[in-house]
Amino acid sequence: MEEVEQAPVEAVEQDLLTELQEEDASLLSLIRILLSPRTFPHLVLIFAFAIVLNFMANAGSEVASAIGFLSLSGGYLLTGLLSGNERIRGWTQLPQRDEAETTPRWKRLLFSFRICLLPLVFAAICMAGLNAAGDAKDALPVVLSSCFVVWAIVQGRSFGRFLSSLSAKKLPEAVPRTQGRTVTSGIFSCLLILVLAGILVVLFEYLATSKGWMEALLENVIFFGIALGLFLLTWRRTRYLRQQASLKKDLHSFTVRWLFLSQLLVTWHLLTVWRHWAISPGGPMLFFEELVLMVFTVLMAIWGLTSRSFRSPLKLVSLDNALPIGLAFGYAYAGSVAMLTVVLDDVKNVMMAGHVVVLLTFMWMQPTVLKGVFRTTQQASNIKAIVEKVVPVSNDKSDAGESLPTEPTDASEVEEAPSSKEDAIGSDVEWREPKVLATEDVDWDDEIELLD
Repeated sequence: MEEVEQAPVEAVEQDLLTELQEEDASLLSLIRILLSPRTFPHLVLIFAFAIVLNFMANAGSEVASAIGFLSLSGGYLLTGLLSGNERIRGWTQLPQRDEAETTPRWKRLLFSFRICLLPLVFAAICMAGLNAAGDAKDALPVVLSSCFVVWAIVQGRSFGRFLSSLSAKKLPEAVPRTQGRTVTSGIFSCLLILVLAGILVVLFEYLATSKGWMEALLENVIFFGIALGLFLLTWRRTRYLRQQASLKKDLHSFTVRWLFLSQLLVTWHLLTVWRHWAISPGGPMLFFEELVLMVFTVLMAIWGLTSRSFRSPLKLVSLDNALPIGLAFGYAYAGSVAMLTVVLDDVKNVMMAGHVVVLLTFMWMQPTVLKGVFRTTQQASNIKAIVEKVVPVSNDKSDAGESLPTEPTDASEVEEAPSSKEDAIGSDVEWREPKVLATEDVDWDDEIELLD
């Protein structure tokens, strides 16, 4: 009975803070799977196809490029959905290498690309379907480019989820604290963010124009003004939530960490937009940034999907099919960037638009995450308090029941019970013969007469 009655108390303690702490551990394992040597040919293939299809889009073949990106994305998506089958996974992963194998390295490298055949077959099927769409396929570049906003929002939400899980690690005990006293932490966070942003501004200006640190800071004073304004806006929007969080040490620590990390990312995306607009990085640096952003977006999106699917009955994405699903997302993201580059005439504008969308997503998530944590924590506390009031009563009853004497179940126990001379009931009582009401002179009749 105790295990059944204590289960609700343990269940309500699994609030959103606990879930965020548990999710943080899955990121490193996901990176190891995505960068595994057994699946490395898939990564080589996505970079090769992305470069070729991007060149086709810039050369005027937007429709063919869009069909290529969508077909490859669909092929890897189908592969990922079927990766629950062990045989399918065996066709898309290299076997463990035998150390005694004497095959030349170039030959092993060439034959390793056989694991890409199944996704390419599925991609060919998808391409046939898209080519059969007739004139409707001319709208594919517009559709694919419009998905860039979706990918940017997914990136922001996924990385925001990771930052919130990071903020929930090693929190102090959930003990009360004096309400308020949040100004000091706010000032420290603001100064630290501005100092870090200043260091990056000086570094970017030096790489682009070789300016000194004082000149770089003075020329970008507008950026610091905007960054400070965004921090004050966040501080104002979360004022009530920060006051509520200051009542408990664990919630206060989580709130300070979450707002600092999220505002740090807001300032970073603002700095990236400012750098593209005012500092103008070179072409190689822009290409490298686009490549890193694509890899980072895919990684964060797949991490967000896998961390949720572990608690979802659908289990659309798991660690078994994380790579093909991630590659499907990567092809779609690369296609959106390529299409937007053609529409906006410059990849720089695409990068700026993406960073603005992510920035707005983070600012929307800042109070939303706090509200979700406070709501689930309050619900868990209320339920736990109710359960704890009920559980001691039932325990008292069980304790009282254990203190009552139990009836003997064996007949021998019943017979042996009064055998003790000291404990025998009535041993000290003086027994007397009952008084006889009728004497021997009374005549008894054999028949009894009943009267109505």
